[in-house]
Amino acid sequence: MNQLSTMKITGLLYILLLITGCSSTPTAEAPLEQPESLAPDVNATSGLCANSHQPVVNGATWNYSISGTMGNSSFTNTITSIREDGFTMTVEFDDLTLNQEWACSQEGLLALQMGGGNAGLLTTGDTRLELATQNASGVTYPKEISPGDKWTYSLDFTGTMDIAGQSADVVGDTQSNFTAIGVESITVPAGTFEAMKIESGITITISSTFQGTTVPVTFNGTSTSWIAPGVGWVKSISSSDFGGVTSSETIDLQWYNIP
Repeated sequence: MNQLSTMKITGLLYILLLITGCSSTPTAEAPLEQPESLAPDVNATSGLCANSHQPVVNGATWNYSISGTMGNSSFTNTITSIREDGFTMTVEFDDLTLNQEWACSQEGLLALQMGGGNAGLLTTGDTRLELATQNASGVTYPKEISPGDKWTYSLDFTGTMDIAGQSADVVGDTQSNFTAIGVESITVPAGTFEAMKIESGITITISSTFQGTTVPVTFNGTSTSWIAPGVGWVKSISSSDFGGVTSSETIDLQWYNIP
């Protein structure tokens, strides 16, 4: 198990973080069993899940396109269950469906996983990563966002990685730092929106241990996103440079429906 292998899987984790637990190239399996909703028909216009920039409405749907280094694809996010202190976001690709759990608090909304459930499985080519995420902290969407606001989001993960038949134990953590820049007019296929521009830096630290040898890797990237009040996430542009290898991704809102 060499450093290049670890760099490869770290790149997959980075893409997952950039698009809030969904990826165009890796696939995810073994989603959590969807919890029973305490109030399946409740829309979070008040209470812990109410949020100025991310509507939490049962049945709300957003469709996105992805283009860039990792290829072109699309996915759809749908809120399928709302509880008093959280909700479930179901993500659908053409041949894949996965669930992501969110928690609601006085501070805002917090994504509890990078992908479909606590026990996630990522595969691409001859690379396979099975992991569990723990200790999600901070906030993904603050309750209110004003220009100049800063916040953080982090989580830990453990698991096993298999590349071409070689298996290694994996442990790591992620840290995202966000800054709200200000309101801009942004146009995507779904329309033109007055949206809050948010810049973020993402760091992934991952160590793989194979036959007693540990290989540590740190991966850095940046992203600019636009989030419109009453609509949600409408666009992101991300980039990374690892060992001289650069990548970039653009995500655009194609259409949405908020009942």
